[in-house]
Amino acid sequence: MNKGDQPSFEQELATDVQEMITVFRARLYGSRSKKHEKMLETYKDVAGTQD
Repeated sequence: MNKGDQPSFEQELATDVQEMITVFRARLYGSRSKKHEKMLETYKDVAGTQD
């Protein structure tokens, strides 16, 4: 993957933290998306509109 010198401990740590933040953000925004989608479906059912 890396060509050349081995990354320093700090570089590896920074990369790991970035990866963890990315995973948590994806989970957070994914759950919000599902909630929003469900809310829209409920609204359509109540309003009697069709897609």
